[in-house]
Amino acid sequence: MLRNQYRYIGEQGDWDAVADELRQAPRLALDTERNGRFAYRERICLIQISDGRGTYLLDPLSVKRLDVLGELLADAAVAIVMHGCEEDVRYFDRDFGFTVSNLFDTGLAARFLGVTRPNLGAVLEEFCGVGIAKDPKLQVSHWGLRPLSGPALDYAASDVHHLLPLADELEYRLNKLGRAEWVREECARVETLRYPPEEPLETAFRRVKGWEGLNPREAAVLQELYAFRDGKACAWDVPPTQAASNGDLLELAQCDGRAPRGIGGMLASRCFGELMEAIEQGMSGPEAPKPPRTDRGNEAWTQESRERLKALKQWRAVLGQELGLAVSHIWPTPSLERIALRPDRLGIELGGGDGEVRVWQRGEFGEGLIKALRVPTID
Repeated sequence: MLRNQYRYIGEQGDWDAVADELRQAPRLALDTERNGRFAYRERICLIQISDGRGTYLLDPLSVKRLDVLGELLADAAVAIVMHGCEEDVRYFDRDFGFTVSNLFDTGLAARFLGVTRPNLGAVLEEFCGVGIAKDPKLQVSHWGLRPLSGPALDYAASDVHHLLPLADELEYRLNKLGRAEWVREECARVETLRYPPEEPLETAFRRVKGWEGLNPREAAVLQELYAFRDGKACAWDVPPTQAASNGDLLELAQCDGRAPRGIGGMLASRCFGELMEAIEQGMSGPEAPKPPRTDRGNEAWTQESRERLKALKQWRAVLGQELGLAVSHIWPTPSLERIALRPDRLGIELGGGDGEVRVWQRGEFGEGLIKALRVPTID
């Protein structure tokens, strides 16, 4: 994308003037770039905006008063078009306290048209015949650095420059298939997303894959190492996994108080003594508390319930193939499992279940589900 086709905004006065113009736009295309690969606390570093007439790259690291953008995002009269935007919505909430209304996610829309590769480049190529350059190096740019390079700015601008025409084409096709309302409900669910509260370090170590296999003493070492890594990553302003991988922490937790050579990443190379102190603290301190038991219900799987689930999944797979949709769009797996275990729950699941079952799914596929549940089980 040519640089004269977009405008970089790094001054408050320039943004204030552009924001006044954007107030007149009936819809806006947006995207963001973040620095999660390079910083301890990931944040939005660039906001791309297009109103169909102009494309703007807004620098939130320099422009601090963004109230008008928040008002536009929350205005139900302004259509907001984004692509695969769940994380964008969460970070708008965390970084600025912004919420999004009247959302149309072109990535979601493409999935409901049977697209199996919903990345923006592929979707633009398929539905609009537009090719955009996606240099792998630019995809991992350090968006927190200034100044941003010209190619990086070109890359960022291309993410929104064609979004509004793409939305028009996708919406046209959804209406022809009678699926526009399905996508509207899915987009409304995305609008409700918020950035989750940070988990305390005392329990966050359980995110490390494989921790369940540790004995209580090893779990205590892992807990100590996890907190130690977090503190160093914060001080160095790097992602925690860059300070030391989860795999390294797990291996160190099982080394009986030792730190084998080559294990521990930056923690071992920069502060080996402190790393050993953390391991010793885990070895000598109290054992890590066990997680609270989760009530999974009293139902046990039987041959009958397994065959029932098999029949329900077969119904879903066939329907998904007929409609060109992923099976997850037909009916949520947790709901099918609950029905298979407890057919008497059918009415509850048709009413929404535990919140996973969409209104459009109930309306479109509820009757088919009832029929599928009547399939006799195999002896």
